[in-house]
Parts: sequence; structure tokens; C-alpha cells
Amino acid sequence: MQVLSYISFIFRAFWAKFLFVSTASVTLALSSSTPPKQLQDLLGTFLQQMQNYFPGCTMVVFHEPSITLTDDLQEVLTQTDINSITRCPLYITLAPNITAALGLFLIANKDWDKYFMSRKHVILTQSSAGDIESFFQEGEINLMTNVLLIRPLLKPLALRLLTNVPYSPSRSDRVKSLKTWRGESMPRKDELFPDKLVDLHGHPMRVVTFHFPPRIFMEEDSDGSYNLYGVDIEVVRSLSRALNFTVSFVQPSDGEMWGWEQGNGTWTGLMGDLQHRRADIGVADLYIMEPYFAIIDMSVAYDIEYLCFVNPVPGPLPQWMALGLPFLVETWAAIFCTVLAGMLVFTLLAQLGFLGGHLREAPWFQSGSNTCLLLVACVMNTSWTRVPTTSHLRIFLALWSLAFVILAVAYKGSLVSYLTVTLEQPPIDTHKQLLERGVSVGSIGDTLKRIMEKNADQYVRKLAQGYEQVQSTSEGLRRTVEDPSPLPLPRRQLLLPGKPRFLDYTIAVDYTNGRGRASLHAMKEYIAPFGIGLAYPKYVPFIAKFDGLIRRLTEAGLAANGRQESPGSDTESGVTPLTLDNLQGGFILLALGYGLGLLSAMVEGLLALATRASETSAGR
Repeated sequence: MQVLSYISFIFRAFWAKFLFVSTASVTLALSSSTPPKQLQDLLGTFLQQMQNYFPGCTMVVFHEPSITLTDDLQEVLTQTDINSITRCPLYITLAPNITAALGLFLIANKDWDKYFMSRKHVILTQSSAGDIESFFQEGEINLMTNVLLIRPLLKPLALRLLTNVPYSPSRSDRVKSLKTWRGESMPRKDELFPDKLVDLHGHPMRVVTFHFPPRIFMEEDSDGSYNLYGVDIEVVRSLSRALNFTVSFVQPSDGEMWGWEQGNGTWTGLMGDLQHRRADIGVADLYIMEPYFAIIDMSVAYDIEYLCFVNPVPGPLPQWMALGLPFLVETWAAIFCTVLAGMLVFTLLAQLGFLGGHLREAPWFQSGSNTCLLLVACVMNTSWTRVPTTSHLRIFLALWSLAFVILAVAYKGSLVSYLTVTLEQPPIDTHKQLLERGVSVGSIGDTLKRIMEKNADQYVRKLAQGYEQVQSTSEGLRRTVEDPSPLPLPRRQLLLPGKPRFLDYTIAVDYTNGRGRASLHAMKEYIAPFGIGLAYPKYVPFIAKFDGLIRRLTEAGLAANGRQESPGSDTESGVTPLTLDNLQGGFILLALGYGLGLLSAMVEGLLALATRASETSAGR
């Protein structure tokens, strides 16, 4: 008996609540038999109450008079605007013969609703258990996780509620009976649509990856198998333990790494395997970037990395430059101005000893050149060639000598450090410096070029104009190191994922000599931060489940292990030039010498004037 033909009466009662998709009429073709009133009420009550579980959602009913769901369905879907449906459609499919609905689930849905397979579905059918088992063995249908099947029963009157068991290891165990509903209390929502991803029953998943230290190490054992470890690998293994699926790690089928975008829109490498569903998961330090979502889906981020430039380390500075390096330029300028001012002040103070013929000083101090040479000798920490007789010159000269003893000791100590430590030229650390040098930049493929072209930094956008494509990371690094440019800093750079975990490892292992000197430097200014995630074929049903577990892993501190504050390797010298702040004690003594010297000169001048006045009065 064609029980499903009665359902049209039920939908007539509240048809305004539904969006009907049909190649012909809105209602089903009726059979000659009269529908039992009890069955109408039972089905109507069930669907009405189930709709209460999805407030604000739209029920979309797929049906045809012939119930084939294949003839002209693609054309009908094309003419129906998916945007007219809310963000949470509930699909209801009327299929007395469930095999007739294969066209809907395997062909027609993909261009209409891309997330059709992961939506919630209610299928009303009267097919046998064997036909339903066969239905769930077709293609991606077995992976659907939100399917409720309803089989009306007349004797006794009831609704048989069934669901599928995705990822079941047994082909004969893919349909599960939930209950037989006879109108009693409505089953809960989680009973109608249980979480089927809690246990994947050991389902095998192919994980495509490759050797990319230090995130992924792939070492070949003696038997030809590979031993894999690393942060990215542990993320996948943690998910497999939590959800009970098995993993088999494979390398990209064509031998590429991440892969290239071809002219026809297809990809090679890891991306190509996911695009063509030759793998279930991809993991290889994958950046979550917008261009990838055209061919794959990605998880939430479980770590963050920075994209930066890596460039050659400049050669060491000539050793003669060590003479000026202990002090900063402003420190040298302050010392030079202080010496000039000290010579002027000391010469003026010395001349006071010859005013009026009463303040006698050694004739040697009457020469300005002599007093300047005496101060220079004190600066050089040599002994005094002459000792002044007036107290104001003695005070000034004593504090001057003490101040420059402090400065000289600081200079000598720092000079020894610079003479014993290799002096490095400052590397390129900003995008502006790169642009001013007229460098060309490059990386694998054109994806990073598009990122640079859209970057907020104007210098990065200009650098993208000189972008060069390389075949591999090793080739780009080799070209960067071996560039024959005669300029002080090489002209060819390479754009790389710039988190120190990768760059520090690569530089330390492959580009550092036996004396510990690296030939490459990672810039401190980075282009942009990127999240790292897993990659999947488009529209797989387990993305949301994986995302929840990945968030728990990151909250537990997965991404914090080994994280550093900023990208780039540190090539700066450990010796720090002395600043004015470091030497403020010596300059304070100089200022004190100036002050006390002038004050003493004023006192002596006043005493001289008083003595002169007294002698004049006595003479009268």
C-alpha cells in the first residue's frame, strides 16, 4: 500500500510553514485509497512537534508526483534561491522507494546547498530494511550524521524511527532503530538526532603530510615504514584517540609538498589530494588563508605563526671600528662638547689668577694652550704636568680628573669587549629597508604574492611587484645565500613562514658553520600572523566536532609550548654601547667641578677686592 501518498494531506493543513521544491505540483499524487485518519493525525503530530525543536528554521520538502526525485530536479534547484532559506534548513524528503532519492543526495544538492550533506534530514519512506541498508552504502551518504528515517506502519499504527550509523566498520550495520513511536511523549531532540561523532568505530582516515621539521619529523625505519612525530602529528593523534578513529599517514601522491594551483583550478601536492578526496585530513604547518577555502575546508587554529622575510647575515665589521663603538654617537658628542666647554672655563678661571696683580698663579697657566693641554692630559688619564696654586683651579682640576677617570674606565672595559667579540653589521629588519635596497623577494607558488599584494603595509605591497617564484624552500634559501650581488647586503631575499620554530631549526641545522656563525637572518618585522590548522576535503561532516576538541587542546596549552615573543633569529652582538644614562655619574662630577670652580673663583675675587681696598685705606 502506498502509505506515503497520504502525507500530502498533512502538509495541506499547514503548508505555509514549508518551502516546497517540486518539478510539478505542490502536493503528492494521491492513490485511489483513502488515507486513514489516524495515520494523518500521527504523522501530523510528530512533524508539528518536531518543528518546535527548530524555531526560526525552514522546513524544505522535496517531492514529485512520481516520487523519483531525479527528473529535472537539477533545473528546479537552480531556479530556487537558497538564500530565501534560513541559515538552519530542515530537509524533508518524501521517498516511498528510498533508492529513487540517490540523485538528490549524490548529485543535485552540491550546487544548491554546499552544506546539504551535513544538514538535518528527515526521510519518509516505506522501503525495506535491505533497501535502506543499500542506500547508506552509496558514496558520501554513509558519512551523513543528521539523518532521521520514518517508516509509517499501519498494523499496529505507529511510526518506526531509524537512523544511520556513519563510519560503521560493518556494511550490514549502518542502520539503527531508535524507537517505534505510537503517539506517546515526543522523543527528545538529542534522541532523534544523536551525536554520531562521539565514536567513529575505528574508521580509517588517510592523513596526508610530509617531512617538515621541526613541526613534522618523518623518519624511515629499517622495514621501510615511517616514524612520525612533531606538534602537528600529535594534534591528529590526539583527535584519533578522543574520537576512536585510526590514522594512516601518507605522503602527497605526486611527491609535491603543499602543491601548486594549476591553470584549470586544480591543485597538486597535499592540496590536490584533499581537493580530489584522496585523503581525509591534511596536516603540514598549514596556514589558514582565504584562498584555500575555494578547494578545501580548514579547522580552527591550534597554533599561530608569523610570515616574515629571511635574508643573508651581513659580514662582520672591520675591527678598527671597535674604537668608536663603546659609546653611542650622542655620548661621544656630549664628551666632545664637555671637553670644549671645560677648556674655555678652565682658561677663564686661570686668567683670574693674574687680574690686578694680587691673585698670583704660575706664569705657565697664563697661556691658553697650556691649560687646554693640561685638561687633555687629564682626559687621557695622565699625571698633571703642572699643579696650580690657586684653590679654584685646584678644585676644578681635581673634579675634572675624577670625572674622566670614570669615563676612561668605562671606555676601556667596553673596548675590551668589542675587541674580543666579533662585530656584526646590523641586518635588514624592516620592510622599508628591503625596499630601499631594491631587493627582489620570492617564495613557493603565488599564494603568498597575493597576500603581499593585499597587505596593509605599503612597503610590502611594493615588494610584491618584484616577487619571484621558486620551486622549493631549499632552492630559495640556496639562492638567497649564494647571491653574487656585490652590494654590502645581497639583493635577493626569500619569503618564508617566519616562526622561529621553522626558521631557527633550518638556520641552525643547515646554515650555521662549525664556529656557530649563521649565514641567514630572519627579519624581526613580520608581514602578518597566521593561524595553523588542519585541512579537510570540502563539506566533511566532522569539522565542527574536530574544532571543539582542538579548542580544548589549545586551552590546555598546546600552542604555548616553545612559543617565542617575536619572529626572527637574533644576530645582534651581546655587547651594548654605553649611553649617557650609563655615564651620568662622570658628567655630574664635571658639572660639580664647573660649579665649585666658578664659586671658588668668585670667593677669591671678592677676597682680593677686599684686600685691595684694605691696602688702599692703609696707604692713605
